[in-house]
Amino acid sequence: MPGAVGSEAAADPGVDALADASESLWYEQWSIIKQEVELEVNFREKSISGVTRIEFLPPLNKIDEIALDARQCEIDVENVTVNGKKVAATFSDPYDLMQAPPQWQLGVGQWRTMRKRMMAWAYERPPEDEKEKEQEREKERGAPIMERELKSIGCVPADRSLRIEIPPESLAPKNEPDKPEKSMRLKLIVDKSITRVDKDAATKEDQDAEIPPICVSIPFRSKRIRDGLHFVGVEDGDFRYPHVYTRHSIGTGTAPCIFPCVDDPGSRHPWKISIKCPRTLGDAFEQPLATQLAAPAPAAASRKRKVGEATPSVPQPFVTQMQEEDKLKELTVVCSGNLSGEQIDPNDEKKKIMTFECQNSAAQHISFAIGPFDHVDLASEFRTEEADEKLGSNAAKIHVYFLPGRLEEVMHTCMPVVSAADYFAPEFGKYPFESYKMCFVDDMVSDTAAATSMTLCSTRLLYPEDIAETEIDVTRILVHALASQYLGVHIVPNTRKDSWLVIGIQWFMTDLFMRALCGNNWYRYHLKTMADKLVETDVQRPSLRDLGDHLHLGDYELEFMSLKAPLVLFILDQRMSKIPGSTGVVRVVSNMVSNANIHNTAKATCASAEEFKQNCEKRSQYKPDELWSQWVERSGCPKLSITQKFNKKNLNVDIMIKQTQTTPKSRPITKEDFWREFQEDIHGVYCTEVPRLFTGPFTVRIHEADGTPYEHYQQITDKDKGGTQLSISYNTKYKRLKRTKKAQASANTSSDKHDVQEDDVVYYNMLGDVLTTEKDITDWGLQDWVKEVQVAMDQESYEWIRFDCNFEWVCETITDMPGYMYLAQLQQDRDVVAHQDAMLYFKRSKRHGVAATIETRTVMDRRYYPGIRTMAAEDLAKQADPALNYIGLAQLVLSFRHFFCDRVVGRNGNITFPPSPNDFRDKAQYAIQSALPSAIARTREKGRCSKDGRNFLLDLLLFNDNSDNEYRDDFYIATLLEALTTSLIPEGYDRDKDLLSTLDDYDEEDSEFKRFILKTLEEIDKYRRMDEWTHSYQNIWTITALNCKMRLMKERVIPVSALEFVQYLQDKNLDLVRIKAFDCLVELGMLSKPPILKLILSHLSTDRSPFVRDRLFKILCRGIAAIALGENQIAQPEPEVEVDESGLIVDQGDAEIQQRKLDAVRKEDITHALRALKEELKGNPELPIVIWQAVGSPFISFKEKCQLLDLCSALFEPEDSLLVTLNYPMYYTATRQSKTPQKPQQPKRLLIKFEQKYRTEPRQRLVLEAPKGPEAPPVAPVEVKPEPKKIKISTKASFSGPSTSGLSTAVPSASRPPTPSPLARQDSISVTMARPAPAVTVKQEAAPSTSDSISVMRPVVRPSTPAVPSPTPSQSFAPRPSQQPNDSAKPLEKRPKVPKKRKSDEGEANDRPRKVIKTEKGVGNRRIVTAKFKSWDKLPQRVRDAIEDERQGRVASSTIVATPVAKRPGVSTPLSASSPRNAMSPPPSARPSNSQATAGGPVKQRKPLPSSAPHPGPPAPAAPAAPSIAASSEPGPVKKVIKLKLKAPSQGKGPT
Repeated sequence: MPGAVGSEAAADPGVDALADASESLWYEQWSIIKQEVELEVNFREKSISGVTRIEFLPPLNKIDEIALDARQCEIDVENVTVNGKKVAATFSDPYDLMQAPPQWQLGVGQWRTMRKRMMAWAYERPPEDEKEKEQEREKERGAPIMERELKSIGCVPADRSLRIEIPPESLAPKNEPDKPEKSMRLKLIVDKSITRVDKDAATKEDQDAEIPPICVSIPFRSKRIRDGLHFVGVEDGDFRYPHVYTRHSIGTGTAPCIFPCVDDPGSRHPWKISIKCPRTLGDAFEQPLATQLAAPAPAAASRKRKVGEATPSVPQPFVTQMQEEDKLKELTVVCSGNLSGEQIDPNDEKKKIMTFECQNSAAQHISFAIGPFDHVDLASEFRTEEADEKLGSNAAKIHVYFLPGRLEEVMHTCMPVVSAADYFAPEFGKYPFESYKMCFVDDMVSDTAAATSMTLCSTRLLYPEDIAETEIDVTRILVHALASQYLGVHIVPNTRKDSWLVIGIQWFMTDLFMRALCGNNWYRYHLKTMADKLVETDVQRPSLRDLGDHLHLGDYELEFMSLKAPLVLFILDQRMSKIPGSTGVVRVVSNMVSNANIHNTAKATCASAEEFKQNCEKRSQYKPDELWSQWVERSGCPKLSITQKFNKKNLNVDIMIKQTQTTPKSRPITKEDFWREFQEDIHGVYCTEVPRLFTGPFTVRIHEADGTPYEHYQQITDKDKGGTQLSISYNTKYKRLKRTKKAQASANTSSDKHDVQEDDVVYYNMLGDVLTTEKDITDWGLQDWVKEVQVAMDQESYEWIRFDCNFEWVCETITDMPGYMYLAQLQQDRDVVAHQDAMLYFKRSKRHGVAATIETRTVMDRRYYPGIRTMAAEDLAKQADPALNYIGLAQLVLSFRHFFCDRVVGRNGNITFPPSPNDFRDKAQYAIQSALPSAIARTREKGRCSKDGRNFLLDLLLFNDNSDNEYRDDFYIATLLEALTTSLIPEGYDRDKDLLSTLDDYDEEDSEFKRFILKTLEEIDKYRRMDEWTHSYQNIWTITALNCKMRLMKERVIPVSALEFVQYLQDKNLDLVRIKAFDCLVELGMLSKPPILKLILSHLSTDRSPFVRDRLFKILCRGIAAIALGENQIAQPEPEVEVDESGLIVDQGDAEIQQRKLDAVRKEDITHALRALKEELKGNPELPIVIWQAVGSPFISFKEKCQLLDLCSALFEPEDSLLVTLNYPMYYTATRQSKTPQKPQQPKRLLIKFEQKYRTEPRQRLVLEAPKGPEAPPVAPVEVKPEPKKIKISTKASFSGPSTSGLSTAVPSASRPPTPSPLARQDSISVTMARPAPAVTVKQEAAPSTSDSISVMRPVVRPSTPAVPSPTPSQSFAPRPSQQPNDSAKPLEKRPKVPKKRKSDEGEANDRPRKVIKTEKGVGNRRIVTAKFKSWDKLPQRVRDAIEDERQGRVASSTIVATPVAKRPGVSTPLSASSPRNAMSPPPSARPSNSQATAGGPVKQRKPLPSSAPHPGPPAPAAPAAPSIAASSEPGPVKKVIKLKLKAPSQGKGPT
């Protein structure tokens, strides 16, 4: 039986249990000494079971129970033991709260109820009241791991779902059980494998009373697994090798999903893990070999069962049949720690047990994987004997485990890891564990997951040796996983606010090795690229210190921290290294790792930012306080505006530096940032204050005219508010001539070679000195500076100035140096960062022929770093401008022909340039070969890519030859397809139809362009079909083909066809292909289509791969962000066009202006974006249904469900009501059966039939009687103010119906329903006076009438319910007299009148007259004005007299009809004694006879009515109630009509 109740009414015992648990202390005083875990993995049922034993050291003071963490499992509380004895235990699974009780009928509006239910136990939930806030602040103060010993904090459980009682006998001290307990402070020190108690602070007497450790044994079994574990290849249709591995998260909450533990990063202790699993794949799924199929069944399965014996479970056969060789594959367990034993299970020979032991690890760093893994020892494969002898004991053992068939990919991918380990050992310290294991598994969400002495890696990282594009990125990821073993697993952050230091050191170590592997140019170019990205993204973001508390929100927070933290450590290292005698950050990190390896204590294995800052200050004379306060504790990056000028008078270089910080409005919200902005908004992640000025050392390098660079170390301080003024002295006394070696060689051959003295010439090597001959200048269209610029160049006193040349700032620098100085910097400076700054300047500059020449020479000079050459090629596309005669396109084509084409002369003398066979051995040249086609595709001529450019790209694809190449051209083909797609997209095409259908076949240019489009589509489909049987690397051709078609459809080049992408959504396709197909559908705006929306949400909530679910949710968020930001607006019905009487269309200008304002604001503020999103999606009726079905999916994890609930909060308004279904009570009925004939000798028997029924009605009806109130005292005359009146001037038709005479008779309507009156226009004045509400429901029925009058109807009396009547507003003035038993009205004292609502039986609690005007829309262009009527003196005299006479009566309600005299001739009939009282009584001040009375004067006593005589009727309730009119079969009172003569209003005035 459903019923609507409040959300708080349906309490849940699980929430209450967890809430009670949270009221205790947030920490425990006992410490774990050791934990043992025994697990048994069942592949068929996808479950685990086992026993965990926790040995802990209790405090000396009393302890009643301990609290542990456990989730998504069943605890056998009956068999929980403490020191071998069973004890009482309680367990409330927090994951049960993820499913609503079956009685709750939840909808998408109850997202807040569901989120509160889940957040009741979430570790990262925000505090709700002051008590929780205080506990959270106390937790932040006391949680540091270094201070736990001083504060007697043993451990900090996360949710405390498992509580176990500790019997008093377990706390008895050794040898003296009767000795009273004494308090003492115990230090638990874990040193390697030794666990001891330090009793330095205790007396000898207390040492004798030492409490022994307590061992708790907990049997458990997993339920439906959502988190913690992931099984692969065990479901029907999944043909991958079966394996299982643990899943991990940044915060807490994952480890308790595997086994009961204390999920506390600071609780680190020894572990012993025993895992039982099947020996082979055939044993795991009970698929015997072909030779074992004829074996007889075991006797236990064929014997007869005893009475009461359970039926043995017969496992269902595994649907996917494996091959014989796969059945024999051995299952291997890869686990944290070192393998200490392996044996066959003594109870089952088809199973084996592998035992591992590890030291000083937290529960969240325990990981394992089980599967048919192959093994390879990388150290023996790639480490030379010389390196092994050099490293000695510091050489790390590295093992890799992978699925069968991927040996070559693993060997090629993991080869740099050995070099990284050999680099870290002497540079930072010995590897902290005995061996390092890497295990490659499928379906991982992140690329790597670090655990104790092992790392789980995704198989997406593997690549063969003939793929060259991914090697740097993958190597950096794998090296970072190795660095995480040093910082992150072995050394953990002291608090969450110190997480930035650990993550920063991880990437700092990684980039240092990549510098040794790829070179210093790669290192500095990479850091400069990261710095530029940080300047763009660090806008309204929290500081590094505060960001540690919000890493659990999403991977976007970790990505930002991984971007900024290593840059901060790099600039710290740069500032420290400038000081003589300083060792930099490397030595500080090395000392930290060495200290942790030697001591291995809680304090030594913790990283504190404050302690790290002190160590940096000790290692050097630099004090990093200002760097800490600006870059760590605050947010933002500075923008430096620098001006320079040479002062010839003082021979100084004057430099002015001004800082401007990034403003929030300068960076609008994008689709990629929408979900992050929304999450930070609802979780209270606020932007940290941006410093007014960034300060610190600033190095300026001036390259003076003699060719000598002079470095000047300056300081930017906060003393100068307007900016920092620097005055740098000039060193060169006279200017010297600079020449390159090539220029000097040509000068020696000239006739005036003796004109220049040898001492005045400086020789140097200049970059970019290619294409300098006259023929090259003519053929390539190169230009030089004009004469005026050359004169200015000769007058300059220095070549260029490098600002922040030591890279000590992460900022954006804009200077006023002219272009020729940046050219000198690009050609003469050796630093790749200087080259990058120069290219960024030319990128910001306008189109110019000289800039095209500079960039062309940069591309052609192979001495430049490939990244610089790529930047030059990308910017050359901008120079293809008609003002420059499209010189950029020609130079790009010539550059590609020069490097990658052959010159072929035909028989007829024609010269062609076919592409050369591919050769990707030179990685620098391959980068240029991939960048040039993309740049050519971006050139435009009259809005389109030129015909020559398009045909050139098509020829590259058609004549591509990769037969003799050592590397595959999968990515190169994808680059050419993307370039061809870019060339087809025109500029500014905004028609509704697609471009392909609008091209004119009879126009030469259109027909050629149409043929080219069709040819390109054919090539795209060709490679897409080829990928189905050639299998490119990770199906890159299919992914590229889908992306190309999506881009063409989105830009309206070809018609939109969703079927092109839906066909790739099948489960058998590669996950990356399916994800790309969904991405294309969302980018095309298909999210507004209900079938596509259902499909996406269905896969998002039911897909077996967590990686696919994670990527689909991000795609869904981008699609919703596009709707919120106005990019993909849902089609709304066009509003009706308003046309006036003359036929002109009324322009809705205000609505359009408001819409434009909304479109502009929605991209600047997340609040306006969410408001616009709800407005866009409010008309989709299927969205709430499908999204709530996804929320209720039993397959998604806790984090995924929280994300979907957050998405509901962005789309729908919350509802605070909850519909609950309650079961009917059950009862039984007994019925005696009819007698049956019995035999004489048969004993008598009685047959009774019992039947189960549900009670749907109560046994006794509940009658609520009104409470008896006190008797009303006599009403004394009181002074009241005149009651408010309402005047309604209406032009609508009368509702009274047709009438044939001036008199109306009240018709009894209790026996028939009312007849609705037709709608007609009428001119009438309805004056209504407020009256007390009657106790019964009165319904009036309109009599037929055709006149403009309002008839007085007899009230219809309905039987009222026995509920207590609600008090009327009139009770607030005076007590109401009791009612007669026959419901007749008793003469009452005149009491204050109360205003009442129009056409209602409820009064208004309004005790003072006020004018209220209400305007309503009437028929046509007329308006209805309702106001409090006060102009009584304007009514005719006879009308006022009639109203006054009627006012003397006493009735419950009345209605007066005013009929114009012109329309209804006749004389008014006097009112009868039984007529109702007129509700149009004027106040006393309106009558001429008592004009002296005021509004608050005495009120006359009312006279009794003749109809108030007693007559039989039902008894009235005891409570005072308003007078009611009893239903009677006697004819009612005759209606009376008072005719009012209406005066025409004066000119220009409306009705009164």
